[in-house]
Amino acid sequence: MFFHDYDRYNYWRINPYDLPTRGLMYPKNIKIKIRSMTVLEVKFLSTMLPETATSVCNELLEKCTILEGMEFEDLYLADRMYLIFWIRLNSFTSKTGYTIRIPECSGCGQPIEESISLEQIKFAHIEKPFIDSVYLQDTGKTFKLSLPKYKDSGIITNDEIEDIALYIDEDSMNFEEKVDFITNISAYDYVTLKSIIDENYCGVKNNFVIVCENCHQAHPVQLTINDNNLFNSVNLMEVLETITRIAKYSNLQITNDWSWIEVEVENKIIEMMMQEESEVNKNEINRAKANNSMPTARLPSPSSLH
Repeated sequence: MFFHDYDRYNYWRINPYDLPTRGLMYPKNIKIKIRSMTVLEVKFLSTMLPETATSVCNELLEKCTILEGMEFEDLYLADRMYLIFWIRLNSFTSKTGYTIRIPECSGCGQPIEESISLEQIKFAHIEKPFIDSVYLQDTGKTFKLSLPKYKDSGIITNDEIEDIALYIDEDSMNFEEKVDFITNISAYDYVTLKSIIDENYCGVKNNFVIVCENCHQAHPVQLTINDNNLFNSVNLMEVLETITRIAKYSNLQITNDWSWIEVEVENKIIEMMMQEESEVNKNEINRAKANNSMPTARLPSPSSLH
C-alpha cells in the first residue's frame, strides 16, 4: 500500500462544494486533498504524447490527490478536470493559457488573435439535483442519464452527438450504439435530450466572446480544452538544465521529491542573483577602466629640487 507522507508534501484541502458537481452525488463524509507536482512527476509529464495524454493525466491526478471516503472510479469527469486543472495552475509559475485565432473578422476582414489565460477559464456548477432520466416522446421510451465518470476519460469525443452519448446510462448499449441511436432519433427527441443534458451540465466553461480591436465586431468561439492541451509541453532537457543550474550556482541539491514550483522559484532567484552579480562586476570593471585612464601626476626630477 502507498502511504502519503504529510510531513514531506504540502497538501491542500479541496472543499467538495467547490467542485463542478458541488459534491452533491458523493458520500457526505468524503475528503479530497491535493498537492502540486514534484520534480519526478514533471519528468513524467515530459513523456506525454497525444495518444497517451489521458493516461498520463490520470496517473498524475492519482499521484497528487488523496481521496478519502471514495475511489477514483467514483469521480465524475467534470470534477476530474477541475482537479487536474488545479494541479496545472499550482505546479508552474508560468500561467500561460490558450491562443484563439480567427483568420478573418466578419466585420473588417482582419485576422484576430487573442490569448485566454488560465485564470480566465471558469467552471460551471450544478446548482440543483441532477435529472437522471428523460422521456423521448417520438421514441416512446424513458432513458436513464448520468454524469460521465472517471472510467469514461479514455473516450475521445469529437462532436456534440458523442458528447451527449456519454450521458446515456443504459447498460445494454455500448458507446458506439449510443452514438448511433442519437444520430437516428427525431429532431424533437434530439432537442429534448440535449436540453436536459444542457440543464445538467457542469464542467469547463469553454465559450468565449472575442471582440475585434479594429471594428469591435463580437465573435462567439468555443475553446477546446482537453487532456492533450491542458499542460504546456515539457522538455526533459530543459528540466535537467534547470536542476543543474541550481546545483551549480548554489549549495542546493534538487531531488525528485522537490515541489516543481519551488524549483522554478529557486531558479528565478538564482537568475536574479546572477544578474545582480553581473551588474556589480560590470560596474567594478568600468570603475577600474576609469581609474586606469586617469592622468598620473609627474614627480619633479631630483635636479629640479636644487
